[in-house]
Amino acid sequence: MEIKKCKFCGAPIVWLKTQNGRAMPCDADAVKYQENYKGKDVIVLSDGKVIKATVVNPNGGGLTPIIDGEGYISHFATCTHADEARQPRRTDSPAPSAPEQKPAPTYPDPDAGDYYADLYAMAKAASKERRKW
Repeated sequence: MEIKKCKFCGAPIVWLKTQNGRAMPCDADAVKYQENYKGKDVIVLSDGKVIKATVVNPNGGGLTPIIDGEGYISHFATCTHADEARQPRRTDSPAPSAPEQKPAPTYPDPDAGDYYADLYAMAKAASKERRKW
């Protein structure tokens, strides 16, 4: 794997291809891990698999932990400028235009003509129809 430098913080990184086919920047130093679905660390393996694990420090003292393998920590977790790196890149293409606005629907003006008189006549006719039963 070729070691590059992060353009934001200058730290050494390697690019690993995940199982989804996307390139992910990871710290260049491999870490030993113990696989743990409740682990606080996200480890990228060299084959592209991303797992939850706990990073193991073999010189930590106490019980000797079981080491499941070596992997890489995502550089987004350790980069001091990770928020800048996550910003979407600007493109030179023009911004998409807003969709065409349709005019608001218009309704007849209730103050014009005999609008209410017509409603009254319709209600009165409907009332007579109901009384026929």
